[in-house]
Amino acid sequence: MRLRKQELYALDLEDLADLDEQQFQSNIEARNLSNYSSWVLPQLVSIFGQWRLSSCGKTTVRENCKNDFQKACWRLTRVRRSLLIKNQTQQPEYGQFTPLILLGFKRMQGLSYEQFRPLANLEFLVEPDLLEAITPIPPQLEKNRLLEIRQQGLVYKTGAYQGKQRQAESTWQLYGIQDTELGDYPKLTQTMLTQCWLAHPKHRRQTMILDLENWDRLPEPLVEMPIEPVTKTSNLPWLD
Repeated sequence: MRLRKQELYALDLEDLADLDEQQFQSNIEARNLSNYSSWVLPQLVSIFGQWRLSSCGKTTVRENCKNDFQKACWRLTRVRRSLLIKNQTQQPEYGQFTPLILLGFKRMQGLSYEQFRPLANLEFLVEPDLLEAITPIPPQLEKNRLLEIRQQGLVYKTGAYQGKQRQAESTWQLYGIQDTELGDYPKLTQTMLTQCWLAHPKHRRQTMILDLENWDRLPEPLVEMPIEPVTKTSNLPWLD
């Protein structure tokens, strides 16, 4: 796809507004929108920040999507985030734990995520997988127990790497933890509570929802991140 400008309007999204779900996702993938994530995602959030909040999520979408362009923008929040970002750990601010529409309201209108919790039909404003992950009642587990579950879920159970452990900061889901206290929770909730992948202290951002009890709060890290050593930037002794 050849772009005239780095603007959402140049993507001709209005042509996609009335496609069925499968056609819409296939078209987004074919257009390689993930190649433009550095400006598509911030511009999307800015557009949502200009919306007017109504009495419920469904009404909010209906009243703000008066044309095909706005409708297509809303539908972009319903596709897999991996269709919009190639590597989410390289652009974590807009990754799967970030509710794009709510972020728009937060940035542009100063509304906290928590203010949306009691809103009816919230599923129209928060991505389905994320909403499923943040609505369960969280199990009250100690830090050490969460780390035990994380370690169990990161270990290769079979294959050439059997017994070795995956990296927490790059593993998006845990494996073989069905017998634990988190076994019945959505995979994204498991990832969030054990601070893997985007929820890892290395990647997490204030744009994300990572605390099930307070959507605007970042939980205490399960493992403290080491302080990066300061590297020298000059050969001049008096500047080192």
